[in-house]
Amino acid sequence: MSHYRIETDMLTLFTEITCLSLAVFTGLLAYRSMNRFFRTLLLQVIIWSLFYAGSYSVTWSQQSAGQEVDNRWLMNIHLIIETGLLFTAAWFVLPKPLRTFVSAGAFSLFLLVLGIQIGKQGFEVYLNYADVTACMLITLVFSLVLYTFGQQTSVRLWRSPEKWACLGILMYFACSVPYVSMMNYLQTENPEANTFLYYLISGVLANLRYLLLALAFWLIYRKTKQKTLNV
Repeated sequence: MSHYRIETDMLTLFTEITCLSLAVFTGLLAYRSMNRFFRTLLLQVIIWSLFYAGSYSVTWSQQSAGQEVDNRWLMNIHLIIETGLLFTAAWFVLPKPLRTFVSAGAFSLFLLVLGIQIGKQGFEVYLNYADVTACMLITLVFSLVLYTFGQQTSVRLWRSPEKWACLGILMYFACSVPYVSMMNYLQTENPEANTFLYYLISGVLANLRYLLLALAFWLIYRKTKQKTLNV
């Protein structure tokens, strides 16, 4: 492994741990003042942090034993949990006439694609079709969630934790759609481009997603502190 690749991996690891830690820390600070939407998002961050640590533990153990590095099965489990939690968060805020149809319908469609791909390819492979389906559906559902928040409040963007949280999720999943769709092809035809795009999506957009979520949690906490000081 080149010196440049090692430095890149270390920088990526440091920034990812920092962004996740900020999201978890600010989320715990604001937990008591959160509604069910934000508590579900916090749960998703905590679960991903555990899977993130578990992923490195699995790959380290495999490398130490001289085995082929493969944590795809672990990421597939996380894909199911993350998608379910995000649709659950959306269910809490969508209008009642739509929530079951949109959230449950989207998750059911995801599970259908997931089941078909597992039936054809098994669970040990990267479930790319299920992943891209999740990305597209989460983008559509959270666009509706963001619109709902826009209709419910006139608070400006920089003061609205709901809008910051939704923007982070939308940027990450919307930009992931074209990459996830082409990941297997790029890995075969142009591994260098695939590596670059992976670091761009995972190392930049994922960090931005959790930084914006941390900002949302901080706004909730600060608002609560201001109310306490004014009492």
